[in-house]
Amino acid sequence: MTRRLFLFALALAVAFTMIPGFAIAESEPAAADLEPVTLDWYFGQTEMPDCSLVNEAVNEYLQEKLNTTVNLHYWGLAEDWEKMVTMISSGQDVGIIGFGSQTKLDYVVQSQRGAYYPIEDLLDTHAPETKALFSDEIWECMTINDHIYGIPSLKDNGYYISLVYNDTLAQELGINMDEVEYRNWRDLEELGLEVKEKRDAAHPEWADYPVFWTNNLVYPYNFAFETFLNDSYLAVCDIDEFDQIAGVDSSQVVNFYATDEFREYCIQRQRMVDEGLYAYDYTDRTDWQYTGAIFGWVGWGYTYMEEHMYGENFVTKMKISENLWTETNNYFSAGTAISANCANPERAMMVLNLINTDPDFATMMRFGIEGTHYVVDEEGNMSFEGTRNEDPTNRSYYYWYMAPIGNLLITRAPEQLVGPDSIMLTNMQKYNEEAVLPAHFGFVFDTAPVINEIAACTNVIAEYQTDLANGQLNSADEVNQAVDEFVEKLNANGAEKIVAEVQSQIDAWQAAKAA
Repeated sequence: MTRRLFLFALALAVAFTMIPGFAIAESEPAAADLEPVTLDWYFGQTEMPDCSLVNEAVNEYLQEKLNTTVNLHYWGLAEDWEKMVTMISSGQDVGIIGFGSQTKLDYVVQSQRGAYYPIEDLLDTHAPETKALFSDEIWECMTINDHIYGIPSLKDNGYYISLVYNDTLAQELGINMDEVEYRNWRDLEELGLEVKEKRDAAHPEWADYPVFWTNNLVYPYNFAFETFLNDSYLAVCDIDEFDQIAGVDSSQVVNFYATDEFREYCIQRQRMVDEGLYAYDYTDRTDWQYTGAIFGWVGWGYTYMEEHMYGENFVTKMKISENLWTETNNYFSAGTAISANCANPERAMMVLNLINTDPDFATMMRFGIEGTHYVVDEEGNMSFEGTRNEDPTNRSYYYWYMAPIGNLLITRAPEQLVGPDSIMLTNMQKYNEEAVLPAHFGFVFDTAPVINEIAACTNVIAEYQTDLANGQLNSADEVNQAVDEFVEKLNANGAEKIVAEVQSQIDAWQAAKAA
């Protein structure tokens, strides 16, 4: 099957699961034919008042479907996951485990340590529907030492960067946003200058307000490339489709901080602060966002824009960037695995297949019990009116997105969260399919050979990056001087060795794939 046909089939499959009453063909035996099994299930969320009540309802549902009982562990604290590492190391059966940012368990590290059960055969025999949710390239990405150890959560699995804007102000100032091109940071300054001139003339009381809200993360808000060290950009590769780093192609590893593009970005940020497009400091200024004076915010992950995101004073809309991409870390950042010492890995996989394919189960885990925590009217519209989740400041059971448990796209949710006809989830699927896969998708960098250099360079980055990204220096000359010092210190602390090591490992990885 070609990739185009695969994606078309996948889109149809997801669309059908969203239709009320649609049931996925069952490949498992009836619950009556299964022996009773009890499993633990750990994921990263803060416990809420009705967790025990929902656990009982979940077990009633799972006993009917799979003759299975689960003990749900809502672990929201870092010390919980430190304890989990100890439990795993001791060989304890911990059942089903969430991995990724919300559980503090690194997918690659824990896979390499033997924490998880290899699931490639279980996917084929007990969860073919779940396996069909992802392409072969993504399962290859999840393969560590020739085994698949986890199921990534199907959600917003890429970088979808958007310009969220104050449409009420745009209309008043006569700015036609349909004619504005938005790809990345370079496109903001010209727009911002036009907005500031017209806004300050119409509203002199807003002259001291910035045009844009703070946007001080270099990546992914401002650049689209492939990273190998998470939150630092000592070693990156360009993405050929976007060509954002001049003079290199996707095969060459570079220190992004040493590129002309990083320098240009820092100079522009300082200039935009001088121009009043960004504020020098946003501390304790959250209220600015609700006045109507702010024109734009650079967003990440939005696939649908609610009309009044920042209150009733103005209407918000968005322009999605033309650059849609993903990388390996997006699939390692949230998902589920089975304990290496699980006594019933087959049943655990059946449960995971259910959470990834059954809208009722996916909805229950996130929003609780129908009639108690949410209601559905005669038209099929879901809401929290008259339930224990009605007061948003005092909800009894509410876990939106709940990324570590599985498929978000089949979840039923109120229109206030997902838009008309669940357009937000539909667009997530669309953007997932359109996202560019970088050249080294699935490659995992082994930091061991340069761990000391990475630690030293991380300290240097902490010294320089924030001020540069916030535009908090006094002039372009100061920016140039700071960038020169920054790169010099990085090199003195081993940045070039890190780049060479990443390049060496990538070359070996590509050679092994080609063999």
